[in-house]
Amino acid sequence: MYKGYYLPILPSNKLEILKEIDPDVIHGYGIAFMALKGYICAHEMRIPYVLTMTTMVTDTMEFYLPKFLPLEPTERLAWIYIREILNHSDAVITHTDPIMDELRSHGVDPRYVGIIPAGVETEIFRPIENCTSIKEELGILDKRVIMHVGRISYEKHIDEIVRSLALLPDDVVMIIVGDGPARADVENTVKECGFEDRVFFTGFVDKLKLPEYYNSADVCVSCSRFETQGLSIMEAMACRKPIVCPNARAFSVIIEDRKDGFLFDGGVEDMAEKINIALECDDSIRQAAMEKAQSYSKENCARMLLELYDHVIDAKKKRLASKHKRHK
Repeated sequence: MYKGYYLPILPSNKLEILKEIDPDVIHGYGIAFMALKGYICAHEMRIPYVLTMTTMVTDTMEFYLPKFLPLEPTERLAWIYIREILNHSDAVITHTDPIMDELRSHGVDPRYVGIIPAGVETEIFRPIENCTSIKEELGILDKRVIMHVGRISYEKHIDEIVRSLALLPDDVVMIIVGDGPARADVENTVKECGFEDRVFFTGFVDKLKLPEYYNSADVCVSCSRFETQGLSIMEAMACRKPIVCPNARAFSVIIEDRKDGFLFDGGVEDMAEKINIALECDDSIRQAAMEKAQSYSKENCARMLLELYDHVIDAKKKRLASKHKRHK
């Protein structure tokens, strides 16, 4: 894959550890080896297995698949595996409806479905008045800031946001918060465009420091059509920041265009146009963005999860009891 990316592989002692813990349900996040481990352990322990589909992994294959593997056959094999593990889980969760619809279009037919977002930590991500510390550190107090927060990976198309600076006023700069496998290529794009004095890379930033960064931004931007939710964008909204995102997947249902954020359908020019509008947007957009994020608080999402757990635990007990009766 790439430096810093690890896959948990079999064998392991996870079953022994889980038997000591004695959980009522096992909940896996992601679809690779850990998902398979979780399913095996739940099956052995005869307890429900819930799986959250956090990443559409087939979208990333063109960027990270070893060159000796053919793309299309590998994608087909991946979907066979994805269908099997999701259809054999007691419940499948996606963060938004478009992702569940997409899974169903590939033949996924879950036993039970939950549309449950990843909760926003609104007690951490909130507005901070007159937050200028990051601008002071970078020497850009007199600039307006667009910001991208998250892993610097190819499928997020951060290079396109960099290129949009050519269509934005000269007083607009960009801060890229995070790190990842595409960083060197994005840095090369910055050099090619001659934007070394307009783009700043921070590297990894601790979660508790992130609110200072969000609150230093004038607009937060994503160019990713890959997102199953887009948690960093929702954190920015919780900090009362206008956001600009593609009209695709999760963003298409989370964001109401020109009400609590801005959506674009085209390429760099369309994105730049929406960034310009967001830079001048009125206060009602910021307030609506914060209120939308607050509706996705971790407390609200936790309640939804608990309700799903209650359902799958009860349903599993009934299926096991019915199976036991049939074998008497």
